[in-house]
Amino acid sequence: MPPLNALKAFEAAARLLSFTAASAELNVTQAAISHQVRTLETYLGLALFNRAHQRLSLTNAGKSYLPMLTKSFDLISQGYKEIITDRKSFRLNIKAPSSFSVQWLLPRIANYQRQHPGIDVHLSAQDNDINFFPEAFDIEIQYFLEPCTNSHSTLLFAEEIFPVCSPELLAGPQPLLQPSDLAKHRLLHINFYPEDWAMWLDHAGVSHINADEGHRFDQSMLTLKAAKHGAGIALGRSPIVNHKLANGTLVEPFNIRLPSQGGYWLTTKSDLATCSHVADFNDWLLQECDADESTGTSSPN
Repeated sequence: MPPLNALKAFEAAARLLSFTAASAELNVTQAAISHQVRTLETYLGLALFNRAHQRLSLTNAGKSYLPMLTKSFDLISQGYKEIITDRKSFRLNIKAPSSFSVQWLLPRIANYQRQHPGIDVHLSAQDNDINFFPEAFDIEIQYFLEPCTNSHSTLLFAEEIFPVCSPELLAGPQPLLQPSDLAKHRLLHINFYPEDWAMWLDHAGVSHINADEGHRFDQSMLTLKAAKHGAGIALGRSPIVNHKLANGTLVEPFNIRLPSQGGYWLTTKSDLATCSHVADFNDWLLQECDADESTGTSSPN
């Protein structure tokens, strides 16, 4: 059996005759599509595409293989729809980034389930960009560094970036009264956002602090946990830190926020957008987002 990821990448690229269009459909980079197609060609020992003169066309092998794969993936999708339709209760399959899942969605999901007891929520917390089987999820919440152009996507939150720390630091021997006081404390970094501190310090007009020094963590959850325990000052991102500000586990020492290009987007499968259980969840999610943004620090129940 050839690698399934490679099969899905080839099927999309061959059907659309474009690596760029396939990357948009599968929410991966064009390089990922190219890599997966070459993996499949190596596995088969056959060329599936002609790549001459910067134009993409199928070889005879590619033309023979495409309809088989398209039919197979259609059957898988149809089987999935029939199975969930026959269920007495509805299952809602949701994919979201791990930080958003743990720090924003999970504290609120119990409230949703009390309102909709007939819906079983299956939440997959994933941070990778590879999504070769989007049909596995009814709803996706995705983080994009730039505005999303998908016509089936809705912006949930635009981000703001700002320092957060333990309340104990404000009352300590080196209080944070102004941004320049950060020089007396350790900066906490998230590896995924290596430029955050440099951008925020520039935005705040602070030039004498080395933005590269300090502790580094692979996940925002770890960085915020370190800040909570007084290890240093982290850069929080709304809406992830809103409930921590509301319950007092973190505080915002300065009223200086840097708007971000990034944001969280809600994407619904077009053929499920009118299903009652999907529409109800979308409505509930948007209401929660509006409530969170209206207060800036609303606390979940």
